[in-house]
Amino acid sequence: MMLLMELVKNADLSKLSTLRVKAFAEFFSAPKTTEELLELFQDIKAKNLSWNILGAGSNTLLSSRAIPGVLISTNSLDFIKNLGDNRFEVGCGLRMPRFCALMTKENLSGAEFMEGIPGSIGGGIVMNAGAHGSEISKILVGAKVLNLQTLELENWSKDDLKFSYRHSSIDPHKYFLVSGIFQLTPDTKEAIRERVMANNNARTTHQPIKAWTCGCTFKNPQPGLSAGLLIQELGLKGTQVGDFVISDLHGNFFENHGEGTSMDFCKLMKIVQQKALEEKNLYLKPEVQVMGEFTDDELKIWQ
Repeated sequence: MMLLMELVKNADLSKLSTLRVKAFAEFFSAPKTTEELLELFQDIKAKNLSWNILGAGSNTLLSSRAIPGVLISTNSLDFIKNLGDNRFEVGCGLRMPRFCALMTKENLSGAEFMEGIPGSIGGGIVMNAGAHGSEISKILVGAKVLNLQTLELENWSKDDLKFSYRHSSIDPHKYFLVSGIFQLTPDTKEAIRERVMANNNARTTHQPIKAWTCGCTFKNPQPGLSAGLLIQELGLKGTQVGDFVISDLHGNFFENHGEGTSMDFCKLMKIVQQKALEEKNLYLKPEVQVMGEFTDDELKIWQ
């Protein structure tokens, strides 16, 4: 079978991750349509290749050792369709701040919390991304999913996605989230813009938005208890391993100050986890997800 798009070999992924870690994919592809996506997976299955799916790369730690198989970027699947009655089908590759801006222009409310989140719609749905007291599950009513066993498109309801805190039922090795169906609510442009500006100000004031980070590294350990504040109380701000440093602005952000590797990042995570457990008797679960080859010792961080 001749693919419409070529697979790039030994592709440099450092600019496709907001962490800017050193990482290379054995093969790389960025399908532009659902048809190209289907064709790509037909070829992957025919050749018995492994695969990984990368959105905006904002919540992902790419392995600096190796990323075998095909790395599939969703960046070109960034369409948006107006379905009427303030409903929109949004491609998995569209960035969340872009969707927020488009809905603000239409005087539609519900996506304001996405302002400043450096992620894609697909990744946001898979992890039920949220901020400022809201989350994806509050405005999502359905999704289109490619079943990677049958290679057939399926329409999923919100209930099928089984949303919980930073979690959905989507397993990226069994299903590819093609698009989400969102229900927005009419409001005045002034009210929407006020909320968007407030959310933007909160991020620029309290988060190192100009640094190379993955966003929040750990989940909040308990309702009402901030992982960032906990890390600050542990006196870990400024702790450094290799080129990765815990931000002085927000304890839950790890900044890459140069050529940080996934190994450096894991060592820094382990320092934080161990101190939180020893001094606060709290186990911090990672919010960032891993992709590629990691040692068993590193993977224990996610258990």
